[in-house]
Amino acid sequence: MKRIALLGMPNTGKSTLFNRLSGSSARVGNWPGITVDLHAVKTLLGGHMAELVDLPGIYDLQGLSEDEKIVQSFINHNKIDLAIVVLCSAQIERQLSLLLQLQKLHIPCVLALNMHDEA
Repeated sequence: MKRIALLGMPNTGKSTLFNRLSGSSARVGNWPGITVDLHAVKTLLGGHMAELVDLPGIYDLQGLSEDEKIVQSFINHNKIDLAIVVLCSAQIERQLSLLLQLQKLHIPCVLALNMHDEA
């Protein structure tokens, strides 16, 4: 089963996307830090079963906050088949460093540009 992880800065819509893709009801809010632990579900995506993982929002993979440690530990101890990097359209440049860090780890990535109405 493929493992797909949702990553991005806080408050970019990762949990909302997680809920839409999986039919789950993970808590969402309009402030940073609402997801403070990872949430994982097995769901049908594109006709195939996958494990979809909603990770806490982080600014980069080098940070020392509890959220960043949770994400670092998950990446270090699990094979990620695909990372969906959720970016706020209004702050793309600021958020690309996380994408580059994931690419250096050879994790396949796709971008999900969110919050177009704020750009």
